[in-house]
Amino acid sequence: MLGTCSGDATIKVWMIPDEGLTGNTEEAIAVLRGHQKKVTLMKWHPTSNYTIGSCSLDGTVKIWDVQGEANKFTYSGLDGNPQSLEWNPDGSLIGCITKGKKLYVNDPRTEGDCLIANCHEGIKTQKL
Repeated sequence: MLGTCSGDATIKVWMIPDEGLTGNTEEAIAVLRGHQKKVTLMKWHPTSNYTIGSCSLDGTVKIWDVQGEANKFTYSGLDGNPQSLEWNPDGSLIGCITKGKKLYVNDPRTEGDCLIANCHEGIKTQKL
């Protein structure tokens, strides 16, 4: 499977056949809708199949169930455009750094803020 995110505010999941691509693929197996603006980043969950984390210019981080094409968690307090999105190694936390130089770390199982912290003071893009 291959996941893509786009300026049309969607995430699409594509199936790549075991034998590889033999022609154009025009139909996604899942389309995830719920962000209100451009989706800038998406990451597959490191341990849970069919789970994606995403962030958008609408100021949200979302967790998706690909099989059900459903949003399972939304955090809507980002202070700026997201620059980096990562899961921790066991997938229990997801973090996002914004252009506003803030780090957000959420536990999707609790629906609350785990951590909001100031990051580096430099003007360059910051990554997790």
